[in-house]
Amino acid sequence: MKTIFMGKQQYRMLALPLLLLSGHALAAADTEANSESSTFPIWGDEARARGYSIPLPFGVNLSYMNMRQNVDVDSITFSGLKLGTHAIPTDMFNIDVGSTRERSKTENLRLDMWVFPFLNVYGLIGYTKGSSVSNVSVDADPSLYTGIDRIIASSVHNLNRSGDLKDIDFQLDFKGQTYGAGFTLAGGYKNWFGLVDTNYTRTDFDILDGEISALTVSPRVGYRFELQGISGPSHLSLWVGAMYQDVQQEFRGSLSDLHMPAQLQPLINTVNKDDQGRFDVKQHLTSPWNTLLGAQYEITQNFNVLTEIGFNERNSFFVAGEYRF
Repeated sequence: MKTIFMGKQQYRMLALPLLLLSGHALAAADTEANSESSTFPIWGDEARARGYSIPLPFGVNLSYMNMRQNVDVDSITFSGLKLGTHAIPTDMFNIDVGSTRERSKTENLRLDMWVFPFLNVYGLIGYTKGSSVSNVSVDADPSLYTGIDRIIASSVHNLNRSGDLKDIDFQLDFKGQTYGAGFTLAGGYKNWFGLVDTNYTRTDFDILDGEISALTVSPRVGYRFELQGISGPSHLSLWVGAMYQDVQQEFRGSLSDLHMPAQLQPLINTVNKDDQGRFDVKQHLTSPWNTLLGAQYEITQNFNVLTEIGFNERNSFFVAGEYRF
C-alpha cells in the first residue's frame, strides 16, 4: 500500500551561487584579476569602478544536501485491482496514514554565470536518493458492498481488527535523476548583502510515472568579513535566511514497482495477479518554510567553500565547493 514520496525532493536548495557583493574598494590585485573578464558580467567594469567587489563571472559547483522533513498524506487510492476477473472498486480500501518522515540525499553539479553584477543564472544536474517511513493501517467497510465485494471487504476488515493490517511501518525507497535551472538576485551595501535565489527542478524517480517538479525560493541576508587568506585578502560571509518549497504533491505509478511490507504482500498478491494495479497519492508538506543559517569562506579568488543548515519543520545540511574563473 503506497504511502509517501519525496517532498524534493526533493527536495530543495539545490544551488546557491557563492558570491558575494561588497561596497568596499578592491585591492589592486583583485582589480587587475577581475578586469581580465570584462564581457561578463555586463556593467561589471562600471561596478568595479564604483568600488564594488564582484565574483569572477563563471563557476563550476559540486554540492551535497541531506534533508529530512515531515509530510502529511491526504489520500491514497487504488485502481486496476481484481479478484480473478472481478474488478474491485477503487474506493474499497480505507488507508489511514499516520506520521510520515522523509529523508533524501542529493548530489548536484551546477554551472553558473553572472550576467549582470546583480544577476546570476545557472543550470544543474544531479542525483537524488532517499526513503520515507510511514505508519499505515488498512481497513474496509463491508456494509457498503454486496456479493463478492462484501466478502473481500469483510476479509480486509477482519485482518484490520486482528491487528494484521494495523499500524504497519511502511518504508519506501526512491532514487532518480534531477535537473533544473535558476537565478539569483543579489546586492550589497558596504559589508552587508542580501540575495534571493529561485530555482525550478524536475526529478525522474524510478517508482513514479512521469517527473516531479519543485519550485524553491530562498531569501537570505548577511554580513561579509574581510580576512587575510592563504594567497592574499579573503572573506568570510555569514547569513540567515529561509527556504520555501512548492513541490508537486500528486504521485501515480504501478503497485508492482513498490516493495510491500510483509503484512501487506499477501493481500496485494491476491488482487494484483496481472500487475495492472495502480496507486494515486495526494499529499502536502507539513511546512513549506524552514529557517537557514550559512557560511561561505573564500579560500582563494578562484575557490570557495560553503555550508548551510536548515531547521524547524525541515532539517537540512548543505555543503558545496566552487571553482570560479
